[in-house]
Amino acid sequence: MLRISPELNRTRETFFKAVFGSERGYVCIATLADDEGFKQTFWEYPNQLPQMLEHVNLVYQGRNVYFCPQLLDGQNRTKPHVKNCTVLWADLDECPPEQVDPPPSIALESSPKRYQGFWLLQEPVEAVDAEEASHRIAFANKDKGADQSGWDLTQLLRVPLTYNMKYEQPGNVPVVNIISATSVRYHIRRFNDLPAVPGWESVDTPLPQGALDLDPDDVLARHRGLLDKNVYALYGNEPVGGDWSSPLWQLELLLLEAGLTKEETFAVCNAAKCNKFARDGRDPQYLWKDILRADIRIQQRLETIGAAARTMAPLLTDEERQAVMAEPSFVERFTEWGRSRGDAAPQYFQAGAFIILSTILSGNVKLPTSFGVMVPNLWFMILADTTLTRKSTAMDMAMELLLEVNPDAILATDGSIEGLLSSIASRPGRPGIFLRDEFAGLLAAIKQKDYLAGMGETLTKLYDGKYQKRILRKETIELREPVVLIFAGGIRSKILDLMDHENVTSGFLPRFIFVEAESDIRNFKPIGPMTVIDDQRRVGLLSELIELRDQYTRQMTVKIGDQTVSATTDFKAELTEETWALYNQYERQMIQYGLESGAPDVFTPMMDRLAKSGLKCSVLLAAARRAPQGDRVQVELEDIRRAFYYVEGWAEWASDVIANVGKTTTEKKVDLVFNAIERAGPSGTSRSKVMQNYHLTSRDADWILDTLEQRGLVRRAKEGGRAERLFATAIR
Repeated sequence: MLRISPELNRTRETFFKAVFGSERGYVCIATLADDEGFKQTFWEYPNQLPQMLEHVNLVYQGRNVYFCPQLLDGQNRTKPHVKNCTVLWADLDECPPEQVDPPPSIALESSPKRYQGFWLLQEPVEAVDAEEASHRIAFANKDKGADQSGWDLTQLLRVPLTYNMKYEQPGNVPVVNIISATSVRYHIRRFNDLPAVPGWESVDTPLPQGALDLDPDDVLARHRGLLDKNVYALYGNEPVGGDWSSPLWQLELLLLEAGLTKEETFAVCNAAKCNKFARDGRDPQYLWKDILRADIRIQQRLETIGAAARTMAPLLTDEERQAVMAEPSFVERFTEWGRSRGDAAPQYFQAGAFIILSTILSGNVKLPTSFGVMVPNLWFMILADTTLTRKSTAMDMAMELLLEVNPDAILATDGSIEGLLSSIASRPGRPGIFLRDEFAGLLAAIKQKDYLAGMGETLTKLYDGKYQKRILRKETIELREPVVLIFAGGIRSKILDLMDHENVTSGFLPRFIFVEAESDIRNFKPIGPMTVIDDQRRVGLLSELIELRDQYTRQMTVKIGDQTVSATTDFKAELTEETWALYNQYERQMIQYGLESGAPDVFTPMMDRLAKSGLKCSVLLAAARRAPQGDRVQVELEDIRRAFYYVEGWAEWASDVIANVGKTTTEKKVDLVFNAIERAGPSGTSRSKVMQNYHLTSRDADWILDTLEQRGLVRRAKEGGRAERLFATAIR
């Protein structure tokens, strides 16, 4: 094993000084470990370089340690916060560094025959130029084994002289070694000789003279009916705070999505108050290249609209999955009863079953972990497309059964935030459900109303059981030992419209378990009388829950001085070493999936939190499966496997939510049109009907249908005269 030594520290210090030079900014150090999940810390460079090196020394034993090779302007690892770049980078993977032209200044062997390369630059360059050059390096060496996803800004690469735990073998953990290091520095123009990446050739297009002659106000006036209202605010107002990149990028996207040409977009952005290139006295060619990249990004995103995210590898084997299904738990019994009573989607009843168990148990059952004590409270959000999925019906059935066991389980269904917080404050340590059948209204209010600013953050802290002190207009509310559950629902399209990436990176959305279903008329059941069997099943479930409640809320007598006081017993959940190992295996696989996705900044926190929700579910399943032994709840392998049997399905829906968060207006419209054509089935639908239903102009319809046809998703056929019929040719 590596030993911490002055020499080790000096080598890492020399590496970071070579990569970042004399520039200033923040360095992101990230770690990944089985028992801790994914963590990021930020260090001010160069002032905090000694502390950063000490941090690496403290954490690298038993952990994967990564860094972002771009300096940031704050403690946020997202593209708008990347400063000028001092180095190019590539995850060379199986490509030997000596076969790369030009060769990297510094090359690491991240594991046996796996490599990473860094090209030191003579002077800092624009982040977009560095990203483009890094993209060219990856593409030029793809046939030699270079990773084609390791070139983008905010990429995480391994810190030298740390361990690669991904390929851990007993007694033989690979070390990330520096295999070559030179002082060679390149000019960014050197990489223009590499072949352009297909689809990115246009970034070399020179600025047309005509773009400089266009009147921006005239352009805006001609397209006024097509423009998003935010265009005018971005155009006319200087950015507040230090972030100029995000407003300019947003303006570019909104203009291009509205159908403006690249030249028209340039004319407007060049005159906009948020033009950071004009602020810095840069040549207009830089703005033009930024717009070309924005246009490419739009086209790339459109090519993946509606396509499912890369599927996560199964967590359970087929044999393990069959074993889980062979032994039904309370979740299966509740789901079977629910399905016998109506045609709601079965996954909705699964969500209801876990909410019931969580409400009954999370006040008294705790799981001590290395991070602190975990309470098995859960948040579920049911996303439906129409009423045929019976979202409200399934939620109501779960709540009606629960209220017979715990009449005061529901904190609120609507009303003011003050009322909700007051309700939580009045019941420290006791679980309560925030029940909201239509959650879109609350999301919209949080975004739009000043007095609800920070409400998402407050709810996130309540999920974690943290003390809160909320100063309201009329009173101060203290929230001690909050145990909050959320059981929410909404129309999928409305909810996704209101979500953005900030909701993900803040941790608010990842705390939800998302459940989706689509309408299927084949599942429709006509209403009828309750049968004796249905009633008996309900009575059996109710008896099971009452017994569970009594087991975990029993009173114990405690003598304090001369007084005898009754209190409820707290139960401690325990996992064996073998059970912890299985959970850590599942968690690690999910986080690795997030890191290797096309958008690790949003997929990773979602998968990390979903894994911890799976751990909470295993505690609930263990407590419901067998009576406690004294004040102990033993969580066994079968409980972990059963919990992650459900997590496999939830992960698919979580990926769908993440893939659709932040979609642009253009993307959503293309998606809507394709879904309409697909729903029409083999007989197809007419172009005129699609245009009427989605209020499309002829130009919009041509563009959307051309896009879908070029992807091979739609076929067009004449049906007499100029009429056109549309058919779906692929199921996405």
